[in-house]
Amino acid sequence: MGGCIASCCAQTRVFEGKYDTEMGCMPTTPARICLGTAGTTHCYAPPSDKDYIFGLEPKATSVGQLDGHELTLFTAVFSGCGSGTLTHFSLLTVRDGEFINLLPKVELTNQSEYKLWSLPQFSSLPVLVTADFIWDFEAMQKSYYTRETHFAPHRYRVDAYVYDAKSGQYIQKVHYETTKKYPGLDDADEIQVLDTERPTILARMR
Repeated sequence: MGGCIASCCAQTRVFEGKYDTEMGCMPTTPARICLGTAGTTHCYAPPSDKDYIFGLEPKATSVGQLDGHELTLFTAVFSGCGSGTLTHFSLLTVRDGEFINLLPKVELTNQSEYKLWSLPQFSSLPVLVTADFIWDFEAMQKSYYTRETHFAPHRYRVDAYVYDAKSGQYIQKVHYETTKKYPGLDDADEIQVLDTERPTILARMR
């Protein structure tokens, strides 16, 4: 399964990985994004191993430009056929005719939130901010009425990634854990953490 994304400067094609037809959900090969209108010689696939293969639901979105090339957010999902999934994030540009991922390792569960903020006081490129739940396994062992189940309210780990012109890569600028708990998917249709945490994130970036 593939799709095309056309822009002012390039055309890319996105391909979903293969998956276990018996399970119907577990990927066996990673997703890819390829340059040009044909061929598979100039492609990028998220790093995968025997435990985590990011092959499902690939999405590519143009989020800006860097040195005359598109800056593309590329995501792909791993599923173990349970209640949780893991999504790999890449911010791609093209150098010497090949995709280069500018992000460090960024992987978020399905109980997370991410945003791309325009913060010209810190960077001319979008700033990636993320929040992913922290599962307190000790709390999970408590009684039914007080335990912290998978989709119960949780504290969140917040990170912000900013482009560093000197290294030509995105670097982690902010990393902390929230002091308060936010509703999980038992109580909310989507995770909403970052807007509330925005003042703290900006203060830490300064």
